[in-house]
Amino acid sequence: PTVVQCISHLVELFPTQCAHSDFSRARHGILEMSRFFSELSVYQASLSIEQRPSVVAFSCVLNAMECVSTVSLPYSVRQDFLEDIAKATHLQEGMMEVCKARSHLRELHSTIPENQFDTSADGGSYDRNMSSLDRLSPVSVTGL
Repeated sequence: PTVVQCISHLVELFPTQCAHSDFSRARHGILEMSRFFSELSVYQASLSIEQRPSVVAFSCVLNAMECVSTVSLPYSVRQDFLEDIAKATHLQEGMMEVCKARSHLRELHSTIPENQFDTSADGGSYDRNMSSLDRLSPVSVTGL
């Protein structure tokens, strides 16, 4: 399986129902940000060649979860999700290979200039209503 396929399977382990109204949007945001991180991972041989896709996918999801507030994704839901992943895959947040992969992904993400995605100069804007299939990630390798 590819990293993107692993991400989709991992995100399926999130609870389908949550009392918080922003949870559905947070879950979708985690999926999209995880896909973005997976595209970045292609640029790093230690991630794209040397690491198992499941480890890279889990690292992408963990890094994406850092971008979501605890209001939208409560701590208890995060913990339940991580426990479900550990039961299903034996992947854990503290594993050495996961920590290294997360660090590499953070480094890759920090090298992108902030204004690279600014489309205001040409009058463009980001349409949040567009489906993920209608738009490409800023650095698209897979075309998703």
